[in-house]
Amino acid sequence: MYRIPLTLIDLDPGGCHLMMHARVNGFKANILVDTGASMSIMDLSRIEKYVENPGIKKFDKFFTGVGSGKIEAYITSIPEISIGGLEICDKSIILIDMSEINSAFAVYDLPRIDMVLGGDLLLELNAVVDYPGRCLMLGAGT
Repeated sequence: MYRIPLTLIDLDPGGCHLMMHARVNGFKANILVDTGASMSIMDLSRIEKYVENPGIKKFDKFFTGVGSGKIEAYITSIPEISIGGLEICDKSIILIDMSEINSAFAVYDLPRIDMVLGGDLLLELNAVVDYPGRCLMLGAGT
């Protein structure tokens, strides 16, 4: 089992987010852990920092976020995502414009989000979020 440290970011009024660090193709990435997100996503405007010639394609399926209509989305393959000592290879991931999210985070002097770790990868990795212990356990129960 892999234990990944999480940073709890307090938000007003009374909310919070969980952040962690990972590596995407060897480059450090700020990851928001979002158990309510059905799919993992990356910031379209920053994908070329992580993937050379990303081969971006239009994502045809309906994709929405909280409080919004349909979001323009794309898909690409990430050669390697490294979380702790765990490596995920050739993972398809959705790309969206995360500028509004990052602008909102900047107002609170919070770090830029490069990726959202959503339900698809959390399930695939058999993840358990330990809020009191401030860690993400991957491979739990395997």
